[in-house]
Amino acid sequence: MADKDTHETPQSPEWEVLGPEPTHPRRLRLPLSTALDVRRELARLYRSMRTGQTPPADGTKLAYVLNILRQTIETSDIEQRISALEVAQKAND
Repeated sequence: MADKDTHETPQSPEWEVLGPEPTHPRRLRLPLSTALDVRRELARLYRSMRTGQTPPADGTKLAYVLNILRQTIETSDIEQRISALEVAQKAND
């Protein structure tokens, strides 16, 4: 079974038209709110680079930004977990 990320087309549900006219550009809307989302996008980018659809120089820049986004998500998650632990500890004191 193929990964859903390998078959992104303008007809896929991830695409949305940015206006009522068919001449408006289409924009890919992928979720990037979790580390898993970013991992999937990195995998899609890697496949795109391997097949020659994305030039390596462009792909490398995008991968760098995605990695920063992943680190930010992980840091935010850790901060939330620490805050929850601190609240739970205060409640137990």
